[in-house]
Amino acid sequence: MHLLRSALVAVLSGALVVTAGPLTSLETAASSAAAAAAPAQQPAKPKKQRYQVTPGITFNSPLGSRKTKNRINNKIIGAISHARPGSTIKIMTWNFQSPQAATALVNAQKRGVVIRLLMDATNNDEDTPNPSFRRLRADLAAGNAGKKKPRNRSVAKTCTGSCRGTSGSAHSKFFLFGKTGGSRQVLMQGSANLTVAAAYNQWNEIFTFVGRKDIFRYATGVFDQMWRDQPAKEPYTTFARGPYGLTFSPYAGKGFKSDPVQDALDQVRCRGAVKAGNKRGRTIVRSAPDVIRGKRGMVAAKRLKRLWDSGCDVRLVYTVMGVAVRKVLRGSGGRGAVPMRHLVQDFDGDGDFDNYFHIKVLTINGVVGKNRSTYLTFNGSSNTSDLATHSDENIGTLHSRSYLLRYQDHIDYWFDNPPPDGKYDGEGTDTGGGGAAGRLAPPRVVDPYVNVDLD
Repeated sequence: MHLLRSALVAVLSGALVVTAGPLTSLETAASSAAAAAAPAQQPAKPKKQRYQVTPGITFNSPLGSRKTKNRINNKIIGAISHARPGSTIKIMTWNFQSPQAATALVNAQKRGVVIRLLMDATNNDEDTPNPSFRRLRADLAAGNAGKKKPRNRSVAKTCTGSCRGTSGSAHSKFFLFGKTGGSRQVLMQGSANLTVAAAYNQWNEIFTFVGRKDIFRYATGVFDQMWRDQPAKEPYTTFARGPYGLTFSPYAGKGFKSDPVQDALDQVRCRGAVKAGNKRGRTIVRSAPDVIRGKRGMVAAKRLKRLWDSGCDVRLVYTVMGVAVRKVLRGSGGRGAVPMRHLVQDFDGDGDFDNYFHIKVLTINGVVGKNRSTYLTFNGSSNTSDLATHSDENIGTLHSRSYLLRYQDHIDYWFDNPPPDGKYDGEGTDTGGGGAAGRLAPPRVVDPYVNVDLD
């Protein structure tokens, strides 16, 4: 009776019901009988993971494995390949030269995705054959057969000069996906064009927003303006919401007063950082402008030199630098030359740079204005040059400690571990401020920048 009270077992219609307590031999037998009578249970099939876009920073490097080189391209092409039927993909890239991306976009159109792709006209003309773009344009046009409504047609086209301005170039790099896999309202923006060279010859970065409706709609509105290829009433436009912001140019204002990058540099103070900056409370500034030259480059150079002389922790990495800009940054006054690294590679010694740092990032970690704990990052497509002010450009702003430290650490890593042929303290061939005609050639009369996107 005691055992019956402590563990009641009943077999009802082949089902076993057990209360807490030790099992007797009778109970064990009943359990075995019930188990034999019960239908065998099949193991549950694992649920298939739905594709999701990962938000945040993505870096690539032209050194290392194929995967390392293609991190950004694979992310963009992955989003293209998982775009859902009935959705729209909108791409603005200064250059489009990727057979893999062209195939992915054509396949997306076949699934019922609408494609809109914009590119600068100089990358597809008589002197610049572009088979990837031409194939994409032709295949999309063929795939539009029977689609009477323009909104259902897929198109790849170019802008001559800036799409929203009257001069400059269509230099923006951003990618919009309405629905891809399980992700919605995806915006990727940064320094990377959708090209093979962006993976195999350049260091690049992009920042990805997922499900952030406001900034996605804002960028979509700017893209739609670009698509019309007409001067916009207000081509310089900016968006800010919480820790994120996004600015689009052209902008050619006097003294670059509304230039967000220059504006922030003007407010930096070098001492008194709290829970930010270096161990001595000094503001840390990391500048990776890619191209720094002309009047805009000079404004930035003077500010960086002033900050260095005032005690800020400053480092600069670059590809192209104006001669006058270099003189300012290497000036002997104050603390001397600003620490600089020329991040380029020339593998075969022909004088032409094969790989180069294409990232356009500025980080400010410390005091900005009255804020003594600032973590501010700028990224995007804009070089620090005059042409950039007249061109279509995207400049992202991030107020985030974690994101800033990733960008800062990335620049520091390549400063401290430059690839072979990286030059310290600006000891590389510089360019003048006047475009292709203003380049300086080394003694062998070659153009080191023949493979470089100068602006």
